[in-house]
Amino acid sequence: MPPDSPALYDVAVVGLGPVGATLAALLGRRGLRVVALDRDTAPHSLPRAAHLDGHALRVLAEAGAPATGRPLDGFDLVDRTGRLLLRGRPREAPPDGFPVGLLIHQPTIERDLRARLATLPTVTVRLGHTVEEVAEADGGVVLTGTSTEGRFEARAAWVVGCDGASSTVREAMGAVLEGRGFDQTWLVVDVQLHDGAGADLPDRLRQIADPAVPATYVPFADPRRRWEFRLAADEDAEAARRPEAVRARLAPFVDPDAVTVERAAVYTFHDLVARPWSRGRLVLAGDAAHQMPPFLGQGLGAGLRDLSVLAPALTAAVHGKTDTLTPYEAIRRPHIEATVRQAVRLGRLVTLPEPWASLRDGALRLGLRTPGLRRWLRDVRG
Repeated sequence: MPPDSPALYDVAVVGLGPVGATLAALLGRRGLRVVALDRDTAPHSLPRAAHLDGHALRVLAEAGAPATGRPLDGFDLVDRTGRLLLRGRPREAPPDGFPVGLLIHQPTIERDLRARLATLPTVTVRLGHTVEEVAEADGGVVLTGTSTEGRFEARAAWVVGCDGASSTVREAMGAVLEGRGFDQTWLVVDVQLHDGAGADLPDRLRQIADPAVPATYVPFADPRRRWEFRLAADEDAEAARRPEAVRARLAPFVDPDAVTVERAAVYTFHDLVARPWSRGRLVLAGDAAHQMPPFLGQGLGAGLRDLSVLAPALTAAVHGKTDTLTPYEAIRRPHIEATVRQAVRLGRLVTLPEPWASLRDGALRLGLRTPGLRRWLRDVRG
């Protein structure tokens, strides 16, 4: 770089959500000079991701921000009346010393990660910085954009896009998103139970296979709960978020007067994987690289698991032991594609319309009355 250039960092991380913050912490703990840039001035204050498996929890612990939450070892698929159809559990065993999974509070995890970054002397955090252009130049990468104080420029040897589904880094790479056309719109409602409320609510995560309104129930640690409802193709998203509409959705499950709604948001679930994940000195991780329906609760966890491969690969590249990050994608892509396929299969099973829903329910109920199948349906590994 020319002598009057801004400071050259080893790695620039674009996006300081939980994946970007974890990567910055992992690299900072390895002594790399990192700049982390995020357009927002504070982390999101409302819940989003719900679950992390033991492998993702290990990555957070390595970053110095171990997570806590309500233990979770799978889900129940139930019919429209709440009767069990099958019980799903993870196929992978957790790493030693970690639970199978936890239902987590994402704002708490982000707060802890930001606090960890503040203790790392080689990590610089720049909030309120929107990266608009990313270009390779002079053996490194130049990032330019707008901050709360005006235009800025940063330079790094490598850039990692942890900047989500609408990734600027992915666009700069010329990477494309590939999928098989899974697109469903859902209303996500997060609530806090009032004192004494919710005693009769299930303590297991439920996929509710109601053909009229497929739903998901997530029993976070008290006092939080979540319900997700699939919207019909002709439903208006804004109308679905209105307080009276949210109350009507919640009423079959919980007294709307016994909860405080924290958030009601509409999302479209996709099955998309970028190709490629790296080009030159640019690389992707988390939602910038892959997006999956949430039925397995693996979205954030998959991004964190990317980092178990990417952080050591970047460290090797900075130290001159490699000049490519292509093996990172080769290692992680098969797991991501398998997880996306599995999430889509479960999503399609949960959201079957009539008459297929009744056929599904009848077949699974018959299986539950058959001794050999009953044992398997109560412990489906996947």
